[in-house]
Amino acid sequence: MLDAILSPEWEFRYYSYNAAWYEGEEMASMRDGEGSHYFAWFGAHGLMIKGFDHELVEAGKTKIGVAPVPDAVAEFLREPAFMGEETTFCFWMLPDESGWTADKTYSEEEFRLLGLLIGGAEYYRKWASEYYETKVDLDAVKRVFAQEPITEELLRSLNEELTLEDLAEDLEEIGYPRG
Repeated sequence: MLDAILSPEWEFRYYSYNAAWYEGEEMASMRDGEGSHYFAWFGAHGLMIKGFDHELVEAGKTKIGVAPVPDAVAEFLREPAFMGEETTFCFWMLPDESGWTADKTYSEEEFRLLGLLIGGAEYYRKWASEYYETKVDLDAVKRVFAQEPITEELLRSLNEELTLEDLAEDLEEIGYPRG
């Protein structure tokens, strides 16, 4: 939701989310505009995340490809929208599993693209301030991380040029509450 507010043009967003990717499925993604990306797929099949870090590939610090994976994960990697042929990390939690599984052991550096998923509001505010070259209000970011409904007041604290009507399609696609 924050990227939809800070970057109204979808094609220029770093992070995206679709609450209705397919019937009973949700999808989140990150695209850095330089070739690195990740996709997360949520549904009855569990949660699967795959990514591609082009900088680590170019530096020779990781290789493209995955070790053998369960059929459900292989299906996820075959989805053309997720660019499965470009994978440098893959992990999942299937419905019958109690924890995360990966196709191999990864270093912390190989998961560096996932900073937002573990860094919280403070990480996002710092990142967004640098990436979008604008001041980003930490309190407003925390309110969105807490999934507080978007009101005109909250929206203005993040982007004075947008209205709730401008965000109507994004609010619906993301499945984010509107105040």
